[in-house]
Amino acid sequence: MADASWPSDETLSVAPAVSDALASYAAGVNAWLELVSEGGRGRGSPELLIADERSIDAWTPGDSLRIARSFLSGLRPGSARKGMPSISSAIIPADRPRVLELFATDPQQRLNAWAMDGERTATGTPILAADISGSLSLPSEWYLADLQFSTGPVIGATMPGVPFVIVGRNVRVAWAFRSLPVPDEEAPGGASPMQTAGFLTMLELFARSADATDVIGVAEEMLPKRMEALAIDRETVARWPKEEAVRALSFRDIRLAELEARQSIFSTEGAIGVQRDTVSTVARTLLPLMAKELWFVQSRDNIEGTDADDLRRELLDRLASWNGDMDRYSPEPLLFWTWVRALQQRILKDEFPAAQQLWSRPNPDFLYAVLSDRRGSAIWCDIRPSSPRETCEEQVRVALDDALGWLVDRYGRDPSTWSWGEEHNLDMQWLPISSRGLLTDLLSLQAPISGDPFTQFSTSFGFEEDGPFLVNAGSNFQAVMSISEEAGSYYIAPAGQSGHPLSRFYDNLFLSWIQGEYLAMSTDLSLARGGASGFSRLTPATSVSPRMSEGQSE
Repeated sequence: MADASWPSDETLSVAPAVSDALASYAAGVNAWLELVSEGGRGRGSPELLIADERSIDAWTPGDSLRIARSFLSGLRPGSARKGMPSISSAIIPADRPRVLELFATDPQQRLNAWAMDGERTATGTPILAADISGSLSLPSEWYLADLQFSTGPVIGATMPGVPFVIVGRNVRVAWAFRSLPVPDEEAPGGASPMQTAGFLTMLELFARSADATDVIGVAEEMLPKRMEALAIDRETVARWPKEEAVRALSFRDIRLAELEARQSIFSTEGAIGVQRDTVSTVARTLLPLMAKELWFVQSRDNIEGTDADDLRRELLDRLASWNGDMDRYSPEPLLFWTWVRALQQRILKDEFPAAQQLWSRPNPDFLYAVLSDRRGSAIWCDIRPSSPRETCEEQVRVALDDALGWLVDRYGRDPSTWSWGEEHNLDMQWLPISSRGLLTDLLSLQAPISGDPFTQFSTSFGFEEDGPFLVNAGSNFQAVMSISEEAGSYYIAPAGQSGHPLSRFYDNLFLSWIQGEYLAMSTDLSLARGGASGFSRLTPATSVSPRMSEGQSE
């Protein structure tokens, strides 16, 4: 865990309250490791059983700081993270206009949030909705917690290793964040130790804030660069920076604006419905551009009476009446994204034959620029080594046949038996042991899943040639919060509240997350105790010896 960029005493730069919390957390972790090492808990979990106990060092406050720093660094796109190669170094042919969207890379984590003031809610009090996108793995990256402090309770999402609520609320105020795009010209690198310490200090102060104004006052001083903070109390919606950052609208932004405009009054249930929406603006935008010549103009390659023509016509009719919902049981999403992928491969593979990441994963922003011929971008449809000049209409038509061939080979000729979930399948891998094997496969979770990378409930695509739509990242925490007693606060995470595969809480939230069933959480501890399955009490020892790592002596 050593990192030369950190001070030798990692807690020197944090506030005393944060330092105390990190030290107490470390003592608790080490006390548990001590208990496990004595055989009191059967070595604790499979990864501890496999590992040599002497190789497990004592936890330190610096470890918590490094985890928080990794989280903040993961909000930057791959091309802006230290040590990550940039695909923008690929050479663009001189006869091709530069399309910036071609080289966009996604961050490891993405934070999103939106709020409704009391004039637009059923209870007359604001609602704050938050979404975090990132790795879908086991153990989960996020846990739901109720932390009791002398100033009152705090509930919401905590990160293993960091004893603070990242997104959540206390009795009086709720908070969440939005991460903003990082400009291409900004120097790569991660969050600094000072920024990380400031972020944790900010969270500690949020937990003790009296209202939304207090939260925003703290954020004004300590919010990391390229982030926005939103806060609500019973009357107010506040943000920092006060003016929302100007940025290009994403496909998700466009859909969110449509859903917000559709309803005049929101309940918490309505906000949850927005978060779980799986209608893709990408499909609604690209499909008319791709299919216009096929829907309304008879194909020049049309051969009446052939099976291929009948299948092509049936599928185009299905797409014409489809609303863009990426439902896991429907064939239309599978056909659409297979077609998009085939089209991107036909457009880009001739220019970048070795840069598979450019043409194997669909990039709808780039395709929109090309299909709409923005600043002459339609020239990308021409295949450079060939003598004729191919048009986008020709490439779209051939790509459709490529997609149909791929689908028929895998699923047969009956589209009614195809489904998006067959290819768009969630694979939540157990990651304590890095290599895939029997143990990892047994402890992982799989399920067909709705959505795509651009829906409100987001799910990423992979790079595997044989499984191009396999999901291992997406919306891994969602919350809808109100300070109103009538509305309540609701949260959902994808796996469970335990990282131990033999615990009944290892995957107890998985089915609820798939089905969009949120958990109600309250700051009233008596309600939590009344619905509890059991209790675990951690009692501080009078003296706790740090667990010795290999090579140390008393």
